Amino acid sequence: MRRLLYIITIFGFAMEISSHVTFTNLKCSVSDKKFMKFEKCYIKAVNRTHKYIDVHANLYQLPVDNIMIRLRMMRNDHGFKPFFIDMSFDACKFMKNQKNPILNLFYGFYKKSSNINHTCPFNHDLIVDHMWTGNMETEVMNYLPIKNGDYAVFSDWSTNNVLRASLQLYVRVTEN
Repeated sequence: MRRLLYIITIFGFAMEISSHVTFTNLKCSVSDKKFMKFEKCYIKAVNRTHKYIDVHANLYQLPVDNIMIRLRMMRNDHGFKPFFIDMSFDACKFMKNQKNPILNLFYGFYKKSSNINHTCPFNHDLIVDHMWTGNMETEVMNYLPIKNGDYAVFSDWSTNNVLRASLQLYVRVTEN
């Protein structure tokens, strides 16, 4: 099991905090069935503490060279409410110039396990293969100590100003 350790100094005392991230749910929905479909969209448990995600989007109208993404981070507080991030961005511009630190944080989650790692146009299906929770622990918890709870990352994917798909990834952060 992979854990991250944090040292926090409060009034001169050091505390060690280790956090664990686990996927709890994944929802993929298509708004335009003539444009694409999700061949895979699931979470698979490796063991009791580790899970990974597989997403495979079949694209029917290629090439894709105009992609807008709305990204929202949500926290469950008597229902999921906006927390920390609510932004829209041009994915093609980001892939050309990866200087936005917040987007780099999210891109780091899936970069090593995906074929979504080059500039536009995309002339192929989009695949995230075996993205495991350790990626989130490494990429997020190194920079942002997030308190225990249930969180979600909602993303809406549009091309040519038409909503094509939405993904909702739910995670649980626990202190070990």
